[in-house]
Amino acid sequence: MKAIGIIGSPRMNGNTATLVKQTLESAAEAGAETEIFYLNELEFKGCQGCGYCKIHDKCKLQDDLTKVLNSITKADSIVLGSPIYFSQFTGQMRLFLDRCYSLINPDFSPRVAPGKKAVLVGSHGAPDAAIYAAVFKEFAGNIKSFMGVETIDTIIAAGYSEPGSVKSNAELMGRAKAAGLKLTN
Repeated sequence: MKAIGIIGSPRMNGNTATLVKQTLESAAEAGAETEIFYLNELEFKGCQGCGYCKIHDKCKLQDDLTKVLNSITKADSIVLGSPIYFSQFTGQMRLFLDRCYSLINPDFSPRVAPGKKAVLVGSHGAPDAAIYAAVFKEFAGNIKSFMGVETIDTIIAAGYSEPGSVKSNAELMGRAKAAGLKLTN
């Protein structure tokens, strides 16, 4: 069992990263091998729209994101985390998501093996968790349609601006821990 985390926050110890790490730590305690990728620390470009991946089953760009894309194909579960910046996922996460186009066949069927589970994690400074819920719902639908990945939980930390301040919320930290256990079942 392998669970990976992909963090689109520029803050390595921010609220999104804290919840992703909590989820993966719980999965590791349940026996999963885990790995985390901090997109902000990687050197990569966005999708070039060249179509190479539709002929060769992989992205033409060979950069730091190559390992992440390969890990997605090998993982059993994925924790995807991004704060909301300007009403959407961060630029780092958007660039990564565009490159996931290489994980889709020319007929738009998934290239990754079926049965993968995902937990979506997000944070934003707005106090109402429902304010950006549509962003996560749309994303869950996209990864289901294009990659065959089933979202089993979405955890949103609303009203948190200070890095790591979500640690004081026992309910959210507990939800992240429970989500990690669900990834291993």
